[in-house]
Amino acid sequence: MAEPASIAFERRLEWSETDPMGRWHYSAVFKFVEAAETALHMRLGIAQETFPRLPRAQLAVDFLAPLHFAEVARIRLSVEEIGRSSLRYAFTVCQGETELARGGMTVVYVDPVTERSAPWPDHLREVLTSAGPVEPVHVR
Repeated sequence: MAEPASIAFERRLEWSETDPMGRWHYSAVFKFVEAAETALHMRLGIAQETFPRLPRAQLAVDFLAPLHFAEVARIRLSVEEIGRSSLRYAFTVCQGETELARGGMTVVYVDPVTERSAPWPDHLREVLTSAGPVEPVHVR
């Protein structure tokens, strides 16, 4: 049985992404997840087609532990569910065995002409629901 698309992505916390105590600002997780999503779509060869058309509809995060300046986290992003026009990702952010955050993000496929939600094209639906894990991205 086919496995939905997913990626593991490593990222270092930059100083500009920290709060005054040097811990990740809550908005940093959004950047981490979007970077993983970008890498996933690039690895799948669909980024040119999807990125002008995927506004965010919902983002939910449970913060479990801090990440500090210059530390590296591993983000795991996977397609959880694909509807008529929406797609929900599940994600975790970990450091070693410690889970730092987990949540989900929902995006909506938008027709570029009408600028309204539209059904996922069959070829995109196929790759997103069956590509399985793609090559991970490691921090530089």
